[in-house]
Amino acid sequence: MVIAGAIAALSLTVAPAAAKSNGWSVLAVILSGLAVAGGVVYLTEKLVNTGKGVIKMVFVLIAEKYKQHRLEVGIKIGREQGREEGRTAQSREVRDWYERQQAAFQAGIPFDEPPPVYFADTPANGADGS
Repeated sequence: MVIAGAIAALSLTVAPAAAKSNGWSVLAVILSGLAVAGGVVYLTEKLVNTGKGVIKMVFVLIAEKYKQHRLEVGIKIGREQGREEGRTAQSREVRDWYERQQAAFQAGIPFDEPPPVYFADTPANGADGS
């Protein structure tokens, strides 16, 4: 309201002398000043709200990017842990098979059990490039 009064007073101050001589002209100048003030207040409010919206959107985008990064890091860690667990299990299978083979040889028993299958090109063994 203060802004509207100030713009109306400024409109009357800068109005030509001819406009100040007639009461209707003074009223028209004051009303046009008030209309300009209303437009200024309206535009100011819209600009402030737009700025708030842009700031909120930027923060949402940053938060989403951070969530995506955390998800990708979690997936990478999970893959690495899965590979390590797979290697450990595979190593355990090979070691157990070897111990059985050596025990059979030492006891003089024929040992015809095939070794554990090892697929070097499986994703669990890191051949997928990730």
